[in-house]
Amino acid sequence: MISKEISRRTKRPVSDTEMSARLDQKKQCAANARSSGTAFKAADNYLEVCDGLYREKGWGLLAFFTAGIGALCLTAMTAWMATHVPSAIQQKGQTGLVHWTFGFFTLVGIGIFMLPLRSLMRDCFNYTRRPIRFNRSDRNIYAFRHNGPGGVVSVRWDDAFLYVDRQPKGGITSTAPRVVRCLVLDEHGQVSDSFPIGKRVVLASSEEGELGRQTMNELYEDFEYYRRFMEDGPASLPAVEEFLATEISFRNSLKLQFDGMSDMLRSGNVFLQLVGIVAAIPTFILAVAYHLAQLTCREPVWPENVERACTPALGQTEGVAS
Repeated sequence: MISKEISRRTKRPVSDTEMSARLDQKKQCAANARSSGTAFKAADNYLEVCDGLYREKGWGLLAFFTAGIGALCLTAMTAWMATHVPSAIQQKGQTGLVHWTFGFFTLVGIGIFMLPLRSLMRDCFNYTRRPIRFNRSDRNIYAFRHNGPGGVVSVRWDDAFLYVDRQPKGGITSTAPRVVRCLVLDEHGQVSDSFPIGKRVVLASSEEGELGRQTMNELYEDFEYYRRFMEDGPASLPAVEEFLATEISFRNSLKLQFDGMSDMLRSGNVFLQLVGIVAAIPTFILAVAYHLAQLTCREPVWPENVERACTPALGQTEGVAS
């Protein structure tokens, strides 16, 4: 949790941990470059990919309908008890004590309710996605934040501080997420902004183990694809294996959340097949939550100056799924 707070904090120097995990734009970080399930569009001069939190949409909605509804019921109950004091307690002269006691628990309930409500607002009534563009024409990275003026963060590719953001293990499953994060530095070398890029992987074991190395290699191959695109151009790369869909549909939500599960079921490994079967129900629930959250969101619109800088060349390839 502490490292997560540090990675998002601005107006600070780059930490030693971030410095040690830096990715050099001029150095190869993986033998192969592979892009699957992180790109929306690919053109001769720009590559549009998802941010590192794209697949996390839906969790906030689930948190609201579990912890949020519970906290709301607790708040309503304590508020009612604070304002409807039984006559027997009134006769004992303890009305003030009841008001203060249940008033306090009402405030606690409101405070608890605000946490899942905040998660809900991050998922819903927001944007369907926050894309990131690697533009070879002007050597910039553009990160979408919101529609309208000031809604895009840009940083020169050569000036961007890119590193692997390693979060500690946590949660019920005790897993550790990894994602490539870009720090935007000001003229004094202070962090002025940051955003996660592309693939987000989750480790259940050490990076030094066989499974950990394979998982981290997926992350490095994904970033290597972006790096070679900016340094050497699309001609040096294989085609994107699979584009992310931009159309909102329940089918696309199911496809996104069940990505990789078909490989588990066809693996021939009984343990992996069992894990896939057990995980199918919660994955389906998450797909429903993801779709409902998407339905409340609006489409991101790049400003005209970014579109002009990323004017597609002939022969553009665009990922479209239904």
